[in-house]
Amino acid sequence: MFMDRDIIPGTYRRITAITECRTEIQELHAVWQRMRGARELPARRDFDPVEVPWLLSRMFLVDVLPTDVAARRYRVRLEGTELVASHGRDWTGRFLHEVNELAAADRLVAAADYVVARRAPLMSAGQLYWLADKRYYHYESIVLPLAVDDRVVNMLMGITIVF
Repeated sequence: MFMDRDIIPGTYRRITAITECRTEIQELHAVWQRMRGARELPARRDFDPVEVPWLLSRMFLVDVLPTDVAARRYRVRLEGTELVASHGRDWTGRFLHEVNELAAADRLVAAADYVVARRAPLMSAGQLYWLADKRYYHYESIVLPLAVDDRVVNMLMGITIVF
């Protein structure tokens, strides 16, 4: 399970209130809230990129494959152009462990597992711990769960702002 202590000390903090986040993160969270309406979780089909074109370059979609916990893996379905530039390569179509060193990938997977298990958003900020050569950069991010059936999380949607 994802814990604050699992992250490289001094590089991460969990944000507990959406009002503490940057405007772009608050905007995507508001879209997610509208998408879900009275349901517990929205589905990918509820998201219309036309609604937030100014956010797309920083957004990502990640497939949760399969839904069984023991065999679960995460594949990046879409990575915005600003994230590609920050990462120095395109993660689209790749599993998290294919594009990151093991420790960093494990931490990213733990964060994704946390969102899947809790079926709730995760907001965080800190140093860019998943890129060893760019830890001097900082980030703020939100990861939001999506479910095709309102029960089982099958995709993650989010935004990461690198600065």
